[in-house]
Amino acid sequence: MSRLSLLQESLQQRHEASQISRDRILSESPNTQLNFPHRLFVPRSYEPGYAYPLVVWLHSDSSSELELDGVMESLSTQNYVAIAPRGNVKARGAERRFQWGKTLTDCAAAEDLVWESVQAAMSSLSIHPDRIFLAGFGGGATMAQWIGLKYPEQVAGVVSFSGAFPRTARALSNWKKARNLEVLFSQCEGSTVCSHDEMARAVKIAFQAGLNFRFVQNQCQSDCGNSASASCYGLSQADELHESMLAVANRFMMGIVTGTSIELQPEVSADCESIEFGSN
Repeated sequence: MSRLSLLQESLQQRHEASQISRDRILSESPNTQLNFPHRLFVPRSYEPGYAYPLVVWLHSDSSSELELDGVMESLSTQNYVAIAPRGNVKARGAERRFQWGKTLTDCAAAEDLVWESVQAAMSSLSIHPDRIFLAGFGGGATMAQWIGLKYPEQVAGVVSFSGAFPRTARALSNWKKARNLEVLFSQCEGSTVCSHDEMARAVKIAFQAGLNFRFVQNQCQSDCGNSASASCYGLSQADELHESMLAVANRFMMGIVTGTSIELQPEVSADCESIEFGSN
């Protein structure tokens, strides 16, 4: 039986178990019992009596699961439980840096990591089974789209930061059901990780397939923010994950959680601060 089948059969059990866990006080470090490297984020002032949305974060290329800490500090320290599995392919020429493979075999392995992460989080913390989000940056964002589009009934939404629309075979194998999946496709103007052409390609595919994509292009000037983070891999500011992008993502996901329509215009901060990648 596949990981997804096991997840589908156990969602109700996990939810019932989480109801029981609400009567317990959260220990210092929940035991997720996973046999692969991962990072778990627990909201500040965690309330066992509330069923939290879960964000499964798929990190950028040449990075690791430790990326999650900086992301959640800027996304929200209160609204979500989050878990980040490590990429299933070691990055070339870099120690302790990983990425997500692009073959069908790699995608299947990534699926297993995602569903195992979901199960582990639900068994340890109070998670709402209908509020599971996939999110990522760069190659991780592309993988989040691929998994979300393949299993749209299992996730509440997908957040893609500078991630191209998947080119892997069968990306739209479940396109009819995928029409109901809400996807935030966000990138910075001038990005080379997800170029204008890649965004135009995603717009065309989403329109032709009738997908529920919401496209946001952020304005990020090259002379603002922390240039040291961009210089780690010779990236421009347009290839950074900015706080304004995470603010939009927070509104997008909370709109789904609350069932309300929320304006997604980017909030461009004065200093245009970005999240440092490549420093894990």
